Amino acid sequence: MESNKITMDDNKVNIAQVIAIGGAFMGFVIGSSFASGQECLQYFSGHGVWGSIGVGIIAGILYAWFCVTIIEDGRNLKLKQTNKMFEFYLGKYLGKFCEWFTPIMLFLVFALMISAAGSTFEEYYGLNGDIGRIIMIVASLVTVLLGLKNLVNIIGYISPFILIGTIIIGILAILDNPQGIKEADQILNTIEVKNNFNNWFISGLLYASYTVTGVVPYLSGIGATTATNKKNSLLGGLFGGIAFIIAVMILNFGLLANIGNVYSLEIPSLFVAAKVSPLFGQIFAVMLILGIYTTAVPMMFTACNKVSEDDKSNKFKIAAIITAIFGFFGGQLSFSTMVGIIYPISGYVGLIIFAGMIYTKYIKKKSYKDFLDKINEKSAH
Repeated sequence: MESNKITMDDNKVNIAQVIAIGGAFMGFVIGSSFASGQECLQYFSGHGVWGSIGVGIIAGILYAWFCVTIIEDGRNLKLKQTNKMFEFYLGKYLGKFCEWFTPIMLFLVFALMISAAGSTFEEYYGLNGDIGRIIMIVASLVTVLLGLKNLVNIIGYISPFILIGTIIIGILAILDNPQGIKEADQILNTIEVKNNFNNWFISGLLYASYTVTGVVPYLSGIGATTATNKKNSLLGGLFGGIAFIIAVMILNFGLLANIGNVYSLEIPSLFVAAKVSPLFGQIFAVMLILGIYTTAVPMMFTACNKVSEDDKSNKFKIAAIITAIFGFFGGQLSFSTMVGIIYPISGYVGLIIFAGMIYTKYIKKKSYKDFLDKINEKSAH
């Protein structure tokens, strides 16, 4: 009777766990590119009111699907090396390619964050961008060298405030100038928004696919360590994916309300925040720098972790220092240019991952047991 009771309890929805799963995902994807408004501008706002709604619907469906799928697969597989999830979806060779592509891409995103720090210091504070770049590199390096436990603790407390702050900015910007949304499409006909995708459907597809490239191992780990049953995996993934897209859409409409002023800016959300209130602009500038930090640190850590899994080893520390140096030079490119180059590359690789997931889950219907037996057999040799 006791064992039956445990089974029944294990199948119950745990609201705290659902929030923890969704929150962990949002904490990973919330950062400079989201909070700055630059990715929102390029992927959403540039398509106008109805086009950006279409992008949101496509991206929202894909976010919900891949979050739920990867978390549930992670819960069932419980892989010690979470990057082996790529092999589960893509097979030996494509899986190995993605295992190596991901840390390289994360290094490029780290350089992107350094560029964002420079743009923030230039655009808002009027200071030399290298000051912002150096401050962010030193902060990231020190945090990574402290070790993973401290890293997770620091980031876990910052991310929710960034999400809430960005949503508030979007709402206030909409309330401040609702007429701007009605006029946005007309204004977009007279200006040129930096945008790699003329089609809103492709934009929504690539917005979701660029995200999945970096989060496959991360979501797999969440599933393995946090989700205790299928219901919690399902609801946690849905909550994280959909809540994030809703936050993006709110910011998108805030930018559309001011599109004539923000279309050419590196950090459009800073302009919107300062327009609502100078004090709010100052507060958000600090939050944005923290957002850059919460993205830069895990990017640096994950890239270095590919060189050495022991974050206390000299090999890991040397890798972190080299990453910091190269990140400074890579971060000299403009933030908007880097968003327009790096994210589409990641997006095309993400499309390959999506195709692998569909084939593995719905066509081949690969067995968890068979895959684990194969992994264990390799480990034994």
